Amino acid sequence: MDKEVKIIDKTQTVLESIFKDIITFSFLIFCIWLSQDSKWWTFLTGTLFLVGFFAKVADMLKKGTTIFKSKKELLEWANSLEWPEK
Repeated sequence: MDKEVKIIDKTQTVLESIFKDIITFSFLIFCIWLSQDSKWWTFLTGTLFLVGFFAKVADMLKKGTTIFKSKKELLEWANSLEWPEK
């Protein structure tokens, strides 16, 4: 294989998705509340929000990523998966 193959598993439950959204929006609301009438706090909390946001995105991308360097590795992984019963 000429290139690495990356498989990203982005499955999550509805409850996990709701919880993550609540945390994200709570942090955003806190930043807005904290920065009222202050340019310095607006800048600081905006920067903190962006750092937190990009850290969360990077974590989500890494968490479900599986990298394969050959077709053999990829086939072994695919054959080891358990398929749901019908």
